[in-house]
Amino acid sequence: MINSLKIIHIEDVPSDAELVERTLKKSGILFEKVVVDTKEDYIHALDDFHPDIILSDHSLPTFNSLEALKILKQSGKDIPFILITSTVSEEFAVSVIKEGASDYVLKDRLQRLPNAIINAVEKFQSDNDRQTYLNKIVESEALFTKAELIAEFGTWKINLTTNVIDWSPGTYPLLGYEHGEVQPSYENFLKNVYPDDIPEIERIFNKAKEDVLPAGMDFRILNKDGSTRFVHSQFEFEINEKGEPVYLIGFNQDITKSKLAQFEIQKNIEELKAASERQSAILNALPANIVLLNEACKIVAVNESWRKFTLANNLGVPKYGIDYSYIAISEKATGVDEVSGKKIAEGIKQVIAGTRNEFSLEYSFYSQQKKVWFQIIVAPLTDKTKKGAVVLHIDITSRKLAEELMLQSEANLKTIFENTDMAYVLCDSENKIISFNNKAAELCLEQFNKKIKSGGLAFNYFPKSKIPNVKEAVQKVMNDEKVSYETSYDLKDGSVKWYEVRWERVVNKNKAFIGFILAFKDITSRKIADIEKDRMTTDLVQRYKDLEQFTYIVSHNLRAPVANIIGLSNMLSSRGFNLSKNREVLSALETSINILDHTIMDLNQILQVRNNAHEQSESVSFQLLVDDIILSLNNLIQKENVTIVANFSTVNSISTIKSYIYSIFYNLILNGIKYRQPDIDPIISISTSKKADKLEIEFKDNGKGIDEKNFKDLFGLYKRFDTNVEGKGLGLFMVKMQIENLGGNISAQSKPGSGTIFKLEFPYVKRAN
Repeated sequence: MINSLKIIHIEDVPSDAELVERTLKKSGILFEKVVVDTKEDYIHALDDFHPDIILSDHSLPTFNSLEALKILKQSGKDIPFILITSTVSEEFAVSVIKEGASDYVLKDRLQRLPNAIINAVEKFQSDNDRQTYLNKIVESEALFTKAELIAEFGTWKINLTTNVIDWSPGTYPLLGYEHGEVQPSYENFLKNVYPDDIPEIERIFNKAKEDVLPAGMDFRILNKDGSTRFVHSQFEFEINEKGEPVYLIGFNQDITKSKLAQFEIQKNIEELKAASERQSAILNALPANIVLLNEACKIVAVNESWRKFTLANNLGVPKYGIDYSYIAISEKATGVDEVSGKKIAEGIKQVIAGTRNEFSLEYSFYSQQKKVWFQIIVAPLTDKTKKGAVVLHIDITSRKLAEELMLQSEANLKTIFENTDMAYVLCDSENKIISFNNKAAELCLEQFNKKIKSGGLAFNYFPKSKIPNVKEAVQKVMNDEKVSYETSYDLKDGSVKWYEVRWERVVNKNKAFIGFILAFKDITSRKIADIEKDRMTTDLVQRYKDLEQFTYIVSHNLRAPVANIIGLSNMLSSRGFNLSKNREVLSALETSINILDHTIMDLNQILQVRNNAHEQSESVSFQLLVDDIILSLNNLIQKENVTIVANFSTVNSISTIKSYIYSIFYNLILNGIKYRQPDIDPIISISTSKKADKLEIEFKDNGKGIDEKNFKDLFGLYKRFDTNVEGKGLGLFMVKMQIENLGGNISAQSKPGSGTIFKLEFPYVKRAN
């Protein structure tokens, strides 16, 4: 009779799983089914679901029926397995049955499935019953031997007339032998016995033979591997009809586990005793007054601090209150106000009753005509059978005095605090805010958008990025180190605030640390002035360098044409000079004058760049800038078939001096066209990117390229390396000067024949919306 079956169904197609379920329900079979479609779910179901039968499709995404059958075999579970498939041949299905499957059913013949399941389960049950019967027969034949091995005992018998000795199979391993390794004998019995135990064995054995009385003994056996076995031997005599002993019958039993357990128990007892002593020592070493209460609120144990406390305060109870009601003792205590006493009593009752997890209260009383403060903490103390509580009385007088001193300091400094441009915050030793002035409240609201409150943790008012530095400052103050520094904070509108920060240590009259004062002052105006001064200094240094270079240009580039003009003028004014015969002199004079004029124009252009550095910045669109330049160079671009590819998706604009950035782009694009490779259409790529707080602009061309040896003079004035192209060597010099005036820098990468890449880097400032 088949009851309700537990079925694992390995199937990854929900509709097929549903069809199988309807078929089984229609047949009337009661079942509980789990559908799995992965190897992992299948393995878990085998362990957790304990199925009666497994139904499996052949092919799943992660494994197949052969793997599922192999996993079943490896698990050691004997469960019927039926293959349900439509994707394999019947020959394959038969091969699966040879591998251990109970049956197979094709998906288009599911009406056969209920009978296949019933047959497989009944066959499994029949085979299982047959195997059980055979096992019982085998077990009955070896029952005694197994019983000996399981119980680790063995029997022996001595014929007192013939002295023939018999050992049961279980006796050999007890005495340190393999079964049949030696002949049973008294000598072999003693051979592996621990030497120190042999005298006692012989004494007991001889005494028993003399008195013909049952006896027993414990001894040790040395095993071959060097381990020790504990054995208990019990024996008695078998008497004939004449009252004479004819056999000595006994048994040996392994008592190693019980012996070791006894040793372990003794060891645990000793360890518990030592632990108890350590716990008592720890409790006695603690400065807090500690009392342990049972569920009736009676004191069951106290520490040394409590003993001293009761003697010092004359509580008037014997044995330091042990076995007395703690609440009754508290009610009789003098100095504690009635309200606090009632709160303490109620708190202890609630903790013991389990309606409260913990109770804590600070209270004061007069001890030896001096006001003292204590904090009482009550926590539940439970074990398997009893309930109770642990009560701690912690002397907090020093802390309370420190707080009072802090409050006094607050009152003394309040007037000063409120009449200064410095923001002050007063904190205790636990970093909690005790007091602050109005300036601190204003700055906290402005800087952090938080309203500062007394009792709050000071760290909560700082950004997370600043907390490690703040904690380091507090630690230094605790170690009596001076701490002062300047720091900046970013505001939501994009501006920056600068503060001067100082930390001061606060101590009590015993020089103990009880808190700190944090003072901070807005120094933004001063800082901006310093930054502007630094900028002006840098600008003056740069102008000085430029002036030196300008002086060099004037002295070097103007000297030659001026000298030529002077010389030619002297020739013209000399006597006997025939102008008609020396027309080349006038031509040379004209050339020198033109060179002088061009040089002066170049110098004027350089000076103009410096003058334009003070122009107003404005937002410049890179795409519109490039479009304007393409329009300006349209004839040249069309003539040379130039392609310009611009990608400004990362950063599409910059706030800068428009005339500068236009000149920079114009010169770099023009260079890319001028220094093209013969027979190759110029391609110029321009793109932007952002790295941290820097804006990068890249100009890349496929032109002639530049030899690395010329890099050091690449941006020099009047430096030219390709005389086949018209130019004066002024363009890249102007580009570099304009970029540096904008606070940026330029670099180049190039190889002859491989084009050139110019990389421009500017400070990136995000424009406010």
